Parts: sequence; C-alpha cells; structure tokens
Amino acid sequence: MNATERTPVSGNRRGRGRRAGLDLARIIEAARTLDTSTLTMQAVADRLGVDRKAVNHHVSDRESLLRLLALDTFSKGSPGVEIPPAASWQEACRIYAAAFTDSLIAADALAEHLMPDNSLYTQFIEPAEAIAKRMTEAGFDDEGAVRSLAMLTNLCWAYARDALYVSRSGERLRPRLTRELVEGRDRQAFENLARIVERDVDTYDRNQLDLSIEIFLRGAEAILLHRQETISPAHEDVGARGRRRPTPPTASPGG
Repeated sequence: MNATERTPVSGNRRGRGRRAGLDLARIIEAARTLDTSTLTMQAVADRLGVDRKAVNHHVSDRESLLRLLALDTFSKGSPGVEIPPAASWQEACRIYAAAFTDSLIAADALAEHLMPDNSLYTQFIEPAEAIAKRMTEAGFDDEGAVRSLAMLTNLCWAYARDALYVSRSGERLRPRLTRELVEGRDRQAFENLARIVERDVDTYDRNQLDLSIEIFLRGAEAILLHRQETISPAHEDVGARGRRRPTPPTASPGG
C-alpha cells in the first residue's frame, strides 16, 4: 500500500500526523538509520520520539515503509539520467540500461520491495522517451520500439537480481550447481560443460551485463534490417511509426 495523507485529528494529543511535526521525509530518514531486516513501525516511532499512530498517519504499514525506503534509495542511485542529443539509439539504450541497473543495485537489500509501476519508472520517463524517439527515427515501428524497451528493462532487472544475490551471499550459484551436476557423471557425455566450469568464468560481473546489452542491440539491429528488407517498395511505403503510406507513382520514361 502507498503512504497516505489524512486530515489531522483535532485535539491536544501530539501523537498524530502533522501535529507531531512529521512528514514522509522525516519518517524515511529515521527508518534509514535502522536495520531493515528487523524494521518495525514501532521502532521508527521510537526513533522519532512519537506515538506509532503518528507514523501510521503517513505510512500505513511496514511493507509500505520498506517500499518507500526502496524507492528513495532507487531514486538516489542514478540521479539525472540524460541522453546526449547526438546519441544513437544504441548508445541511448546503453546509457539507460547502465543507469537503471545501477539504481536497482543501489537499493541493495531493499530491491525486493521495488515494484515495476509508475512510481519506479518516473525518473526514467525522459530517457525512455529519448530511446523511443531515436528508435522511431531509425525505422522501428511503435510495437518494435516498446517491445525492445521492455526487453531491455527486463534484462536490467535480471542482472541486478543476480548481482545482488552474489553481493549478499558471496556465492556464484550457477558455476557451483553446474559443477555439482557434472561431477560423478560420464565426462565425455558432458565434456563441454565440464570444460567451461573449469574455466571459472564469472557470469555475475559487469562484463555479463555489457554482453547482454550488446546481444540485445545486435538482435534489435537484425530485426530492424529484416523489417526494412521485407517491405516491398512496389506495394507500400511504411513510415517510421508503422503507418502505411501509398507509394508515389513511378514516372514513366519520357514523362
């Protein structure tokens, strides 16, 4: 549930809402000083020196408070993302992906409380528009642009989840599981996986994110090229936004 603002209750009691001098900023600041794994509404109230009902006046429950903390940390993780005017759609995607991923990782243990809704994407609406504009200008139709942006965003979520898991546990899970599954089996039957595991490639490092972004870009480029090649200029001319325009008649020789 989102934090709510209610009309202050009249009376002399100082434990409610604005009469206690509280606002969301103060509550979040106080909550940030506490261990999030054991965070409670009462602990925040105690830290602020107010009745718990004063905190509840602004934040309904613990989960809402954790989400507010996560959003605050996320927003500070990559402030002011800007796409340079001269950037290509590929470079715009790289800038967006790096910034979005860094913001997710900055949330650390609070990342699990982030939800993919408007409050999360607000600070990235300008770079998303910049990507859509450049992809449209490059020849993507609207569906291709929005599906590509969704795929890129999901890629960021997946990498951030992996990076946070390693940061918390100190364990690279995929190599260990693969090694355990290959050991004790016929090596010839799994010679490729056995060889790869022995190389101990770190698929949780930043190179993995960079590779994922580049594969995404190469794939999007290939799809765009295929789309352009399959459009028959003899029958139609497809505009950048995917709307069909009649092809101008070809002039006959001599007039």
